[in-house]
Amino acid sequence: MNFFKEINPDNHIVNLVKRGQFVFYTSSLEKLIYFFIFIFLARKFSVAEYGSIISVFVFGNILVSLFELGFANYFQRKIASGKDNLSEEINSVLTFRFVSYLIILGSSFLYFPKDIISPMLVAIIVSAIFIFSTNWILIKIFYGLNQYRSVFNRFLISRIVLIIGVAALISLNVSLTIIMTSFLLSAILEFGLLFYQLLQMKLIEFKIDWRIGVLKRILIYSVPMGIGVFFVMVYDRIDILLIQKIISTEAVSFYAIAYSLYKIPSIFTPIVLTPLFTDLSSEFELSRKINLTKLKNISLLLFAFAVFSIIITYFLADVIISITYGYNYLASTDLLIMLVLALPFLFLNNLTGVTLNSIRKEGFVFYSTIIGASLNILLNVILLNMFGLMGAVITTIVSELLVFLIQFNYLMKLRTQIFK
Repeated sequence: MNFFKEINPDNHIVNLVKRGQFVFYTSSLEKLIYFFIFIFLARKFSVAEYGSIISVFVFGNILVSLFELGFANYFQRKIASGKDNLSEEINSVLTFRFVSYLIILGSSFLYFPKDIISPMLVAIIVSAIFIFSTNWILIKIFYGLNQYRSVFNRFLISRIVLIIGVAALISLNVSLTIIMTSFLLSAILEFGLLFYQLLQMKLIEFKIDWRIGVLKRILIYSVPMGIGVFFVMVYDRIDILLIQKIISTEAVSFYAIAYSLYKIPSIFTPIVLTPLFTDLSSEFELSRKINLTKLKNISLLLFAFAVFSIIITYFLADVIISITYGYNYLASTDLLIMLVLALPFLFLNNLTGVTLNSIRKEGFVFYSTIIGASLNILLNVILLNMFGLMGAVITTIVSELLVFLIQFNYLMKLRTQIFK
């Protein structure tokens, strides 16, 4: 706490951390739960089977994010700005979401032929991802109200069900398809708990209500944020699908393990960035300005944490991989050591993205992520053929750096207009 006081006399970061602690608990537990579940799956099933699971999850996440359309950030910003009576908008969005589910599921069946992966496995995984994504919209409504604890309590109940279900089914030595039903049940339970609370708060109604005029009004503001998130997802995950097509399904396993470990430090960033988005949105709505000193302090904190993570990984990568996934995956060590070099750029472009979205410059986030995703795909196609899996690593580093530089440069151009 003394460190925070020294770099920030008004204790803004301490405030964010206190309010964002339940965001941290939710985010960190979510990632750790998935981390350990996937460790068990990697150890139980063959390298090829594990690669297939990862491929379906990645494809599902990319496709589902395309249809999210920025609704989550839209509602968090709208509610944080003091707007109420949003039940009509929320109902319209949820109705649209469930209509889009049919397109998502059909597209997934087309991408994964039944002679390669079981259609039932694809349906269960993609359905779970879709419902979790819909839950994220509801969660962001609570975040806009600064009700972080409510989200955590409901999250915890649903994830306990997930852990118990996966543990029980793995011990029974059942098929992979049946094990994946635990994810679907957890998603449905979480949706029910969140939806019921919003009903109690009269922020939502239990009815199908798709009003085209309302939806169009929302999409004008939400789509740029949503497409931005989609392209972040593309350059964050597309390498997995390209590795599967260009190299092999087995290679997916090695890269995915390195990538999952590289992402662990990002568990800690939402504790600051999620409440920060609420604060900046509210501050900008009131004064059309935001505090530059606060952003500088947060950027220093994020950068220091990234450097610390790089140092730890450099010395302990092989130990971490052998203890978690096992010696069969030690080929991931060099990939992990190189991947973590992208962490400073990842953390900082998360900060610039949050800042731009909060000042209603989501369109620029959209353009910057399109450029990042396009470069990512191009470099992956070229470098995977030239350098194998290390080509995907180089591509990730370059993509994160490029997005940060584009967004940072734009913020500097706006500094006299938006910073105080």
